Amino acid sequence: MAENNLKKEEKKTPRYNKWKFITFFAVVVGVFAGTRHLFGIETPLDNLPKNVKTHALVNSSNIRPQEEMDMDTLPESEYANETGMVTEADTDSIIEKDGFQEEDNSDSCASATSSEARPNRVKGVWSYSACFPDIQEVQLKAAQKHGVPPVKNREEAEHLVKHQKLVNICHSPFYSIDELTHSIPYLVPRAQQLLNTICLNFIDSCQVKGLPIHLPIVTSVLRTTDDVTTLRKRNKNATENSCHCYGTTVDIAYNKFMPLTGTYQKEQELLRWNEPMKRVLSEVLNDLRNKNLCYVKYERKQGCFHLTCR
Repeated sequence: MAENNLKKEEKKTPRYNKWKFITFFAVVVGVFAGTRHLFGIETPLDNLPKNVKTHALVNSSNIRPQEEMDMDTLPESEYANETGMVTEADTDSIIEKDGFQEEDNSDSCASATSSEARPNRVKGVWSYSACFPDIQEVQLKAAQKHGVPPVKNREEAEHLVKHQKLVNICHSPFYSIDELTHSIPYLVPRAQQLLNTICLNFIDSCQVKGLPIHLPIVTSVLRTTDDVTTLRKRNKNATENSCHCYGTTVDIAYNKFMPLTGTYQKEQELLRWNEPMKRVLSEVLNDLRNKNLCYVKYERKQGCFHLTCR
C-alpha cells in the first residue's frame, strides 16, 4: 500500500513548474541574442534612418488618428503669442522633425496628398498654407476674365448695379458683412453665387458636425480706384491692381464668426479663434476649390481666406 501511495504522489507532481519555464525561456533568449551578436544579424528597425527610428519609438505608445496629428490645428500666431503656445510659424520645424517635409510650392491639396507624394498624410486640409496657395497673379487672371473693369467710385458702382453688372450683397441670411473701411459690398453675380454656396455649405457642415451655428464674416469686397488710392496712402505695400477691383474677390475671416442672430452689441460677443469653425470653413473652401469653382489664398497676417471665383 505504501509503495502505491508514493507512486500516486509522484504522478500528481507536475512535470514543469514556474522556475523551470523561466530558466528555459532565459536560455532560449540568450541563445538567440548570442547568435544575433555573433553573426551580425540586424532587425528591421535597425535598418531605418535614425530620425525615423526615433519617431517610431517615441510615438508607438501614443498612436492617434491622422487628423489629430495635423500641425496646422495649433492656434494661430496672434492667439498663440498671447497664451505662450507654439505658433503656426513654428509648426514647419515640428513637422520636419517628425519626418514630414513641408513644401511651399504645392500645386494643390488634393495632388499633394496622393499616396505616392505623401504616404503619411490623409486626404483633406492638412496644411492651410499648402492647400490654399493661389497667389495674386493666379487670382488676378480669373478676376480680369470674369469681373467688371476697375470701378472708379461708388457712383459708378451704383450705375453698374442698375445695369445688373454688379449685385449688392449687404442683405443676406447666410453671412455677415464686417464694417468695411476700404471696400464696398458689391460683387459680380458669379461671385455672389459662389459666396452664397460657401456660406450655405458652412452652415450645413456645422449643423452636421454638431457645432453651434455661426455665420461667416466677409471682411473685404469690391475696392474702387478711390479706395485703392486711400489704402495705399496708409499701406504702401497694398497692390494697386488688386483682385478686389474687379468684383470677383472676397475675404472671409477665419479668426472670427458671427452669432446666429447676425447682430452684436459688443466686439467681445464674436466667436474668436475657434479652430473647429476654421477647420469646417477650410474644408468647404477646399471642396469648392477642387471642383475648380474658385481660387483660394490663405492669409496669415490678415486672418482671412482670400478667394476669387473662376
